[in-house]
Amino acid sequence: MHFDTFPALTGTPQALAALIADLPDTEVLLPGARTYNQLMKFTCLVLLAALLQAQVAPTIRVNVNLIQMDVTVIDKTGKHVPDLTTDDFEVYRDGKRQVLKSALWVPGQHLAVVSTKSDIQVLAPNTPKPIRPQEVRRTIALLIDDLSLSFVSSYYAKNALKTFVEENVQPGDLVALFRTSTGLGVLQQFTTDKRQLLAQIENTRFRSINSVDSLAPINSNPLEESSEPTIAQIAIEQRLREEINNRQRQDMVTAGMLSSVNFVVRGLRELPGRKSLILFSESVQLYDAPRGMTNSNMTSNMSMMPGAMGGSRERTLTAMRGLIDTANRSGVVLYTIDPRGLVYTGMTAVDVPSGNPRRAGAQMQERQMDFNQSQDGMAMLAEETGGVFYRNTNDIPAALKAALLDQEGYYLLAFQPDDETFEKSKAGLKYHQLSVKLKRSGLKVRYRHGLYGVTDEERNAKPLSPIVNAMISPFRAVEVAVRMTPIFLHDEQTGSILRTLMHIDPSAFQFKEIAADPSDKNQQPWKQAVVDQLVILFDQSGQQVDNVSKSHEIKLRGASFDKVLQVGLTQEIDMPVKRPGAYQLRAAIMDQSTKKTGSATQFIEVPDIKNKQLAMSDLIVSREDWMDQNDPAGGPAQRILRPGSKLAYGAFVYNAKSGKEANKPNLETQVVLFHDGKVVYTGKRTPFQPEGFTEGKSISVMGNMQLGARIAVGEYILQLAVRDLEAPKKQQYSVRSIDFEVRPLPTAESK
Repeated sequence: MHFDTFPALTGTPQALAALIADLPDTEVLLPGARTYNQLMKFTCLVLLAALLQAQVAPTIRVNVNLIQMDVTVIDKTGKHVPDLTTDDFEVYRDGKRQVLKSALWVPGQHLAVVSTKSDIQVLAPNTPKPIRPQEVRRTIALLIDDLSLSFVSSYYAKNALKTFVEENVQPGDLVALFRTSTGLGVLQQFTTDKRQLLAQIENTRFRSINSVDSLAPINSNPLEESSEPTIAQIAIEQRLREEINNRQRQDMVTAGMLSSVNFVVRGLRELPGRKSLILFSESVQLYDAPRGMTNSNMTSNMSMMPGAMGGSRERTLTAMRGLIDTANRSGVVLYTIDPRGLVYTGMTAVDVPSGNPRRAGAQMQERQMDFNQSQDGMAMLAEETGGVFYRNTNDIPAALKAALLDQEGYYLLAFQPDDETFEKSKAGLKYHQLSVKLKRSGLKVRYRHGLYGVTDEERNAKPLSPIVNAMISPFRAVEVAVRMTPIFLHDEQTGSILRTLMHIDPSAFQFKEIAADPSDKNQQPWKQAVVDQLVILFDQSGQQVDNVSKSHEIKLRGASFDKVLQVGLTQEIDMPVKRPGAYQLRAAIMDQSTKKTGSATQFIEVPDIKNKQLAMSDLIVSREDWMDQNDPAGGPAQRILRPGSKLAYGAFVYNAKSGKEANKPNLETQVVLFHDGKVVYTGKRTPFQPEGFTEGKSISVMGNMQLGARIAVGEYILQLAVRDLEAPKKQQYSVRSIDFEVRPLPTAESK
């Protein structure tokens, strides 16, 4: 091989490294000397090492000839070890050693961590200068699993995040805050502005629907200790049935949460810098222990109940493996934090254990097992993606800081996969286990533990359109303001539906001027824009359930055009929902002329109406007189109210029981108003017994609330609770909540 025939070196550093590594070693120049190609390969690889250190992002890159993965190596003191070579590593795929081509050290940029807490209050009000991709040092996604966090954990997590932003976020850090309940929304924008991040953290609201019960007070049913065996057996069976139902519901919601994380990770894929996702959660449970292990009264009939003998949570495991593969291919390291801190699982003053010492001991053992198992998934997520799981620590800010320091350097290993890596099977894609061993003793290695046997080219065969990118990426979906309000409703004839109210701000659209038809008496030209819309409903496993894909032509002129620019566009979309469960609704809008996009996402829980338990539709909130006052902003799609206005709310109640009077239910209602995470108003429990009621039919419940003239502006949450006094004790309540905004009255200049 000669210089004039040497292949042109173009493409990414990874592709060049693969090309150079595959060159044959031939044409000996002198006896005992290196071959010509070896010299060329050595020289090029040395040059590429510097290029890789500057440009490559930590990730698993998969193609037929080369697989690349990042590896972290630390010593006994926790410091990174930068002086290892290819000879120090061994890489295995499913236990079979692979041919290692290279091991390159990629150093991080060491910046001193300087506290800027005092500077936050005196920062200039102008927006910081936009950061360029080459200036990005780290990209950090902070994700709060508010579907599982308790009130106490939410408080600690918020305080830790404030400290983290104030003291640890440095120039060159892109940071965004996410909540699993809302997926991609207004908060999910990467920024370098600490003030914006602190405001987002402050406005993060608690919305737990999956709080783990491992630390809940222990309560005992005296009927389980009855001397009558039949009564005791019925009581135990009832408790086991409730526990099994709760576990199945947690599995469903956790899988939906992991699907949200997966979307965030996909959005991180193309962002620059060292990428990490830090997840705050109390429960990612993968397996359940058999209750018979701690329940000596469990009969053979009870053990036959579905789920009584424990087992794996298949929805969660499937979502977990998909997330790990996506994170590894996207170069995202997952760090997980349990904000419960150092937990005491022993007996407390609020516990009411069984009077039977044997059963009381079993109750304590169940609590300890539940707590340990609630952390299994978080440990797996961190381990499989090369991160760290921080548990049993009350110093959460220190855990966040440690996660950042852990990203200061890594090795990029490149190995040649064998043919078995990409073998196809009828069962689908095969998940391969990866392992890395060190020959040097006294060191600890962390790495990505697995991948699916499919190349990046096959997985990403077709480039995504801008509107699809807007849907799956939280970082390119803010050019068009979109607000979405899904409302669950149920009808006996049509079943359950999601009625979604969409509000779109058209000010970002490019309207083209079109001449009026010659026969038109009004010769004022038209303003026209063509907009693509994509709305997709996903179930808890991330599978598409339904979608709406349309192109809309917006053609207006004169006062109508001015009005639409002022108040926006409102749309109503109905989607049938055949099964109860957790869903995510995602919407994206794209202006065809400018390719500007916007997106919105909401988490929805659809109750099971067929189980005859009390349930409610989603709440509808608006300004009471918004239609009379011609104020679309105060309608149910936007929910923007002014101080002194009257708020109206409504919902449907399902599966209410008949009271003492056959044509009346025996219900109570209560409203609670939250602002900045605090209760600012608690209404009285009000009897609700409308006449003309027929059991099995839905009931409409409505009310209003006068807002004070001096009410603070900002975000609010209205919560409505309905209680059925005729239902079993544990099935008496149904609670729904919805957010709305209070804005100041317009000034004379703004009118």
